[in-house]
Parts: sequence; structure tokens; C-alpha cells
Amino acid sequence: MTDIYSGHGWRVTLEEAPLPDGKTKESIRIYRPDAVFIVAKKENGNILLLREYRPFLHDYVWAIPAGRIDKETDMLVAAHRELQEETGFKAEKMEFICSLYTTETIAMQHHIFFAEGLSPSPLPKDEDEFIEVHECTPKEALERIESSKWVNGPSAYALRRYMQENH
Repeated sequence: MTDIYSGHGWRVTLEEAPLPDGKTKESIRIYRPDAVFIVAKKENGNILLLREYRPFLHDYVWAIPAGRIDKETDMLVAAHRELQEETGFKAEKMEFICSLYTTETIAMQHHIFFAEGLSPSPLPKDEDEFIEVHECTPKEALERIESSKWVNGPSAYALRRYMQENH
């Protein structure tokens, strides 16, 4: 393994991995902190959905509450923190559902949680985030995410999984 870059929570390496025939494959790999995504359900069955300005896309994006696991090592603790920072709610119950990855060359996972038993408990928001919190049905949330110019894939998957398991 050869380090190419390291900084700002990212690491880029050149690595070799064995193939079944005994040969090896060389590839660039990218490492960054994992992220959590939370489907947060209110008592009335509605979902908390975010409309957030993403500066490098120059546009707003619809997504469920999410964020990096970079302030702690426990993904459950990170899920609780992100939910409070982004929505102002804490969850009585936070259930881990699954982990997703994009590609083997990006060593980062998206951990999906379902949260319920919400009550107001805000944490300070990050100064560089512009987030609106909306409440809507799971179907409306999925439609907003999937009809966006920029589709947040983990949010869409998490909502589809939630709808499949809860309807």
C-alpha cells in the first residue's frame, strides 16, 4: 500500500488485492469516515425530511437526517447526535438496520437506522449548514428525494427499506 494523500479526514492510497487466479489487482482506494442515515418517525407516522443546501452542487437536496461518524467511534452515538443536530429531536428508540457501500474502492459505509419515540432536544447546528426540517408521509418523502435533480441514494434506499418493512 502506498499513501497518495492524507488530510481533512480523507486518505487516498494505491493498493493491491489478490484475485482468485493468483494474480493481483492494483487500484486507488479512498478512505473517509463512515456516515449514519436516520429514518426518524413521529408518533403520527410522518417522517422528518431535510431540505439542505449543498454548496458544491449549488442547489438544495432532499434527504433524511445524516452525517459522518467523525466525532465519536460508535455509530449509534453518532446517529443520536446527528438526529439532534439536524432536526432538534432525540429518539427514545434507535434501531440499526443495515450498512451500505458504494464501491469497494471507496472504503466508507452508510449505516441506516430507524428512529422513533421522538421528543424535542436540539443541539447546536453546524454554522456552515443550511437545513430546513419538514414533516411528511414516507411516500411524500421518497417522492421528494427521488424527484430531485440530485438524488441522495442512501436516503432513497433507507426510505424504501422503511416502507417495505413497515407497510
